[in-house]
Amino acid sequence: MGSVVALLLILCAVYFIVLFGTVAYQLTGLDWDTAQFQALSAFTGTGFTTRISERVINHPLRRRITLVLILMGYASGATVVATLVSSIALHTPVETAVNITVLVLTVAMAMFLIRRRGLHLRLAGPIRRWLLARMGPDVVPHEELLTYRPGFAISRIEIPQHSRLAGVALRDADLRTFQLQVLAIETNGEVHPVPEADHVLRPGDHVVLYGSVAKVQEAFAPEPPPT
Repeated sequence: MGSVVALLLILCAVYFIVLFGTVAYQLTGLDWDTAQFQALSAFTGTGFTTRISERVINHPLRRRITLVLILMGYASGATVVATLVSSIALHTPVETAVNITVLVLTVAMAMFLIRRRGLHLRLAGPIRRWLLARMGPDVVPHEELLTYRPGFAISRIEIPQHSRLAGVALRDADLRTFQLQVLAIETNGEVHPVPEADHVLRPGDHVVLYGSVAKVQEAFAPEPPPT
């Protein structure tokens, strides 16, 4: 039974590793479903489609996330196989049958919970905050909602604390110089479609905009701390 418990703990660790990878990918600009697919693909070593692999290869931070997931996937795979063999081969037939039954029932319950998207999102919140605190002060959390052509997309960003645009009205933000156009702003759950020019941007606001993906970070990045 000890080996079965160990295997279940390993499977729980695998779930959280993939969830960490999903949140990390999402912070680089991917929507949740694409981020989850990429995290699971990298961890299991099954690879990506051509289009998705290009989005990973051309992004330095996504490459690092992918490398970590691949390495952890190989290590976890070897551990799972070794523990599974131990739980089956090193026991009497009755013990083996009990172990397999417990394992199958537990995995089935785990799969049921994993399929519940709400659980992912509740667990993703603390993970997201933890990763943000370690991804550097210049990261602007955003996700690409719709890609129009390479390098241009409709994105949803969260204005970080100390952003150079925090407290600035849209007319003074001069986002056109960054090839960006604001489509909507969400403040405290209230959506302002096609906001007026005097709308003031606040830290924590979510902004939906169209334009150059590469310029999003530059436009909304926090101001460097004073030396």
